[in-house]
This record gives sequence, C-alpha cells and structure tokens, in this order.
Amino acid sequence: MDYETLKRVQGDKIMQQSRFDFSRLVGFLISCSLLMGSALFIISCGKKGPPTVKAYEKPQAPSSLTAYHREDKLMLSWSYPDNLRSGLKGFSILRSEKDGFEKIGSVSNSQSLFMDESFKLDVAYNYKVMAQNQKGVLSSDSNIITVTPKPVHPPPENIRFSVKADGVVLSWKSSGDGICYNIYKAAEKGKYPESPLNKEPICETSFRDGSVRPERSVYYTLRALRMTDVRDEGYASEEMEVSPSHFVPSAPSELRVVKGDKQYLMWKESPESWVRGYRVYRKIEGEKEFALLSEVKIPAFTDMEKIDKKIWYIIKAVGPVTESEPLISEVAK
Repeated sequence: MDYETLKRVQGDKIMQQSRFDFSRLVGFLISCSLLMGSALFIISCGKKGPPTVKAYEKPQAPSSLTAYHREDKLMLSWSYPDNLRSGLKGFSILRSEKDGFEKIGSVSNSQSLFMDESFKLDVAYNYKVMAQNQKGVLSSDSNIITVTPKPVHPPPENIRFSVKADGVVLSWKSSGDGICYNIYKAAEKGKYPESPLNKEPICETSFRDGSVRPERSVYYTLRALRMTDVRDEGYASEEMEVSPSHFVPSAPSELRVVKGDKQYLMWKESPESWVRGYRVYRKIEGEKEFALLSEVKIPAFTDMEKIDKKIWYIIKAVGPVTESEPLISEVAK
C-alpha cells in the first residue's frame, strides 16, 4: 500500500468515527430533553391538577330563610351545613319588589346573616338566597319569603326595677294594645347580644329575671315590637343598671338564745337566695358597742364563752355589698 492509499484509508476511518460520535451526541441530547420534559410534567401535575367535574357541580341550596325587622334594618338569616361551607365562595342575596329578582348583596361562606337597609316601609318584598361555589356555580334558590316591614313602635317608658328574693323584677308603662316587648341583658354597659333574654315576646308590663348574679352590675334595655310575621321591633329604651349595692337582704327573724355554759343562737334565715351568710355581733353589759363575733353560713351560732352578765346579740344577713337591718335579742344574766 502506497502513501496516498494509506492516507485515504485513515481519513475514511476518522470520518466514520466522527459520524458515530455525532450520532451518539444527538441521541444523548434527545434523551435528556425527554427526561426533562417528563420531570416538568410531573412537577406541574404536583402543583395543580386538572379540574374535576365535582368542582362544577351545583352546590346545595340554603334553607330556612327567615327575616326579622329591627329599627331601620331588615335582618335575613338562613341555614347551611357547616361541613359544606369550605367548598363555597359565599352567598348571594336577592330581592324582588314587583319585577324579577335582583342581587342586593353577598356575604362570605362563613356567614348566615345579611342586613338589608335599603327597604321601604309598607312595601312587600320577596327574598331568596343562593350559594355560590369556588367556580362561580350557583345553587338552586332557598325558600322564598315575602316581607312587608311596618313602622316600629317607640321604646317603652317609665322602666323600673326591684330586687326580690328570687331575682330582679322589671316593670314599665304599657306602650298600647297589641304591643309586646323584648328584654336585652348585658354584662357590660351598651354591649347587648342580638337575642333577647326572654325566649318568647312578653305581652305584659313586667318580667322577672331569676338568673341574676349580684357580684357585678348588669344592664337591661327594652324594645317594643309588633307581633307581625317579621316581629317589627323598635329602638332600645333607656338603659337600666342593677348593681351589687341594690341587693340589700331582708333581716333575719325569730332569734332564739339558749343560755348556759355556752350560748346557743338560732334564727330564721333571710328569704333571699343570694344571701352570703350571717354576721353575729355581741355586746356584754358595761360595753358601749357591739363587737363582731363571727360570720357563719347557716342560721345558727354557738358562743363558747361563759358570761354571767346581761348579753345582747345582733344578727345581720350579708349581701354582696350591704348588710341587712339588725335582728336584736337580749339575754338576761
């Protein structure tokens, strides 16, 4: 083989090797591209899945839509299962007067209350509520209610209270025939709950609250209401404060003392359920003032000291702040 032939053979081998290496490189790059695409697809699927048919299903409709008229607001409330609220965007409130329904507002998925403040008195309105899911799909209508708000009545006047043995009795001047009342109670001045203290409207002019705790002040206010379908309820009355100082117990009665080496005292307890106990005071002949001997929880006390002089005892019932009038007994020598 001459030099030219050898050179041509070696050149052909080099070209073949280059083509082989280039083919391998192209194959390698294609494989990498496919692997990277698969990885990106997997990552993408992990972040956001394809939409499901369930996301576009119509949500359950609200139920038990009711209305309550207070002052210049018409309060709408409804029911909805708590376990389905997370799939909602919220609720839409719709109203019609003469023509079709129009949306007047919306609330979040955690709420079941809406206040309409744009209505007119003596005008009939229809209301309904619809649930809306995260995709904007609306539910069927709730029950449709018809409301005709009436003018509200002025608040009750001449409100008074008295503390009794079993609670606080409120009384007030009648606001007229056919008018009933709601009573609201608060532990803090001016901060009243939405629901009244009474379970049903009171159509008389007095009310007893037997749940009073005399350790702190409580506050009351009254509202007059017409017994219509929406209970047209008026503005709040003046606020009435009942403080612990108003709880003054009645004096005990029928004190009896049995004298001997010891003095045994017994008496009839005060009728108030909120009496904390009794204080026993004693004065011995020659002393100018009564001295406190003890405070007891029951209507009995034993004076352990042997005394050969005339003795006077005073028993007082103990209230949250004030003692009762004294019950006095004189014991001979």
